[in-house]
Amino acid sequence: MLTQEQNETLCRVGPGTPMGELMRRYWVPAALSWEVPEPDSPPITIKLLSEELVAFRQTDGRVGIVGARCAHRRAHLFWGRNEENGLRCVYHGWKFDCEGHCVDMPSEPEESNFKDKVRIPAYPTVEAGSVVWAYMGPPEKKPAPPHFEWTQLPDANLGISKIWQQSNWLQALEGGIDSSHTNFLHGGKPPGQTFDDNTVGGRARNLSLAPVIEVVPTDYGYSYAGIRTMGDEGDYVRAYHWIMPWYQIRPGGTSGSNGHIWVPMDDENTMVFNLHWDWGKEPLSERQKKLTGSGNELYVDINVENNFRSVRNMDNRYEIDRELQKNETYTGILGTNTQDRAIQESMGAIADRTLERLGTTDRAIINARRTLLKAIKSVEDGGHPPGVAPTYYKLRSLETVLPKGTQWFEAMKDGLFGLTMLETRMAVGRRGGGGMD
Repeated sequence: MLTQEQNETLCRVGPGTPMGELMRRYWVPAALSWEVPEPDSPPITIKLLSEELVAFRQTDGRVGIVGARCAHRRAHLFWGRNEENGLRCVYHGWKFDCEGHCVDMPSEPEESNFKDKVRIPAYPTVEAGSVVWAYMGPPEKKPAPPHFEWTQLPDANLGISKIWQQSNWLQALEGGIDSSHTNFLHGGKPPGQTFDDNTVGGRARNLSLAPVIEVVPTDYGYSYAGIRTMGDEGDYVRAYHWIMPWYQIRPGGTSGSNGHIWVPMDDENTMVFNLHWDWGKEPLSERQKKLTGSGNELYVDINVENNFRSVRNMDNRYEIDRELQKNETYTGILGTNTQDRAIQESMGAIADRTLERLGTTDRAIINARRTLLKAIKSVEDGGHPPGVAPTYYKLRSLETVLPKGTQWFEAMKDGLFGLTMLETRMAVGRRGGGGMD
């Protein structure tokens, strides 16, 4: 349970808010690179941390992310012409480069130097892992660019999409780091007969509806695990990473991981980036690359032309099938992460956490809230938040079966931190079949 003040602190992300100022200390995933495919291609609108922005790829190939309004009369630059290393407002022809400088002002006298005094907001960008990232914080505090393992792999080994979720970022994050809902929300009917008994992970989930959640704090957030007993077989351990402030890495097959990045658009909307990557030699299959079946497939689950909104959404009640719910699945909703979005959005735009009753399986959620509040205080006091140093670059997630009584973190840490491939790592599911949840 949080106080109302704490809930507001964690959920409000605009300029000048405590959480907004914390988030601006990190590189923010802003767009998929293919949204600005080539030099001088049309600009796109994006919203990050309650700021309306426009992204465009200049003639020289650099991507600019700038304020959405022309400095002259506040016309929206989405309508602008992307030409000759700048975005030109079609109202009076003022042109701005990717650094926000006004580089041309044809509606003013030629001898005027007025344009040299005019700027619009602009943020530094980098491209990595098929994503355009923006840094929106103090220039002197800018961290090293993102360098996750998935940002360094060939395109053939990475599947990525994004989808608009109509809820505050925190309940999306908390839904993602909650390991105990899997048997129910993503399960069959009844939940004890949910998963494929031919896989270790499936048997473990069917045997244990209440995993033990353990959290190990780190300098980037924490590692955590859901532990399910399998009787004489041992303990099935599914280990994850939460990386400040909005990343999760989860198991994704014998040589891969899955991930989510929950990026606040504003206080009540979130853009969720969804990832699957494989560090093996073989490229992803077409289904893996498209994230088929997860609820995150572009043009199937996601209406790209409608700003990446979910095809199944609250307006159509997520196309819930009550017969399916009665006879086959726990929810009657298709797609693992579609089920997540439906429930998380049902909590309201901003969940009222003053009324919660948290249990032992909510340890990851409780620890995340404490870590975020502590990081906010650190930034307010002039310090550095966790997760801005390059300590997370080799993180991987694992799932395996360990002998009963084994300390999971000690047994798995070499693999979790990408130092070695654990010989004990097991094919607990089909390749890439660890699921997006």
